Amino acid sequence: MDFKARRTRDEERIRIEMLDDEGSDGILAVIGGGSWGTTLAALLAGNFDKVNLCEKDEEVCRDIVENHENSKYLDDFKIPANIVPTTSAETALEGASIVLVATPSYASREVASGISGIVAENQPIVIATKGLEGNTGLLNVEVWREELAAAGHGRIDPLVLSGPTLAREICSGLPSVCVLAGRDTDVVGTVKSRFTNPLLSITEWSDPLGVQAAAALKNVYAVACGLASGMYWGDNVVGSIIWRGMEESSRFIGALGGDPAVMSTPAGIGDLVATCISPKSRNHHLGRMIAGKDLDDESVRGVTEGAHTAQEAARRCRSLGIKLELLDSIWLLLSGKSQPRDVLNAVFSPVITSHVLEDGCIVDRPEAATNKWSIPDMGV
Repeated sequence: MDFKARRTRDEERIRIEMLDDEGSDGILAVIGGGSWGTTLAALLAGNFDKVNLCEKDEEVCRDIVENHENSKYLDDFKIPANIVPTTSAETALEGASIVLVATPSYASREVASGISGIVAENQPIVIATKGLEGNTGLLNVEVWREELAAAGHGRIDPLVLSGPTLAREICSGLPSVCVLAGRDTDVVGTVKSRFTNPLLSITEWSDPLGVQAAAALKNVYAVACGLASGMYWGDNVVGSIIWRGMEESSRFIGALGGDPAVMSTPAGIGDLVATCISPKSRNHHLGRMIAGKDLDDESVRGVTEGAHTAQEAARRCRSLGIKLELLDSIWLLLSGKSQPRDVLNAVFSPVITSHVLEDGCIVDRPEAATNKWSIPDMGV
């Protein structure tokens, strides 16, 4: 199946057109009709006969049925005709060969609990949600594992889909590369074959926990990059934030028992860079708003996961016994307890002297952290 984006002369509407749906079959269930869930449904619509899109907002469902649009979350975007919206999870899962979840992280427990009670053993679950659960700091894949086990479906081990996937670019017909992670290689291979299309190249990975950890933290560092952009700190600082984000994410992943090598994949460095530097990133945009730029709140559509993730990530790090200086500084800023200069100070702190690589892994060397850097006055 091929997609293309075009603009008509009469109306400036971005459209994804299905040019060839040969080979499509089966039903895909997508849970969550926000900007990301709708985008994924449209992206994969040509791979399936039908896509059941579960969205609790009746107005959104009505808009899709009557206008083939989701104007609440995605302007100027026509939704393929084989996407069928429903407010019922049971209806969405009926006959589906794969269940794809794209709800906000704060709703993961509620959604996982509901789906776990009705999903079939032969229905793979793919989590495309990024972030951490409130109060517990658990990754979405951890929440789903708990709820599936509680419902007697412990044999179902959720997969994770992640990578540099800015919704606006995908809606415009631009391609991307994602990581599909799961511990069952056969299931991963099956889902990969059903999801791959000319706009979505997929690479396999065996560590869903590590992929989710990388995906959660990158939204926090994107806020810092947006702040740096809005404060005119320069590209050198933005690059330093991205490097620092990689270093801190690697430590976080390792502390959770994941493989820090995931940071070298599209789900790691690829997603981090795209989210941190793109003005299309909601979290980058949030950082600019904090700096006093782009003050139109309406332009930040959907959920900025970075704001929700920062507090929970800081809490989870404390429970793991690790300290991520930049992440902590961003959380304090978002909670109104510090100033932008404190984020800049965290970027310049001497982390490079406190860790070394041994056998490809970052290990602590606290005794080496003796440098004291002087931060220039940048008017923050």
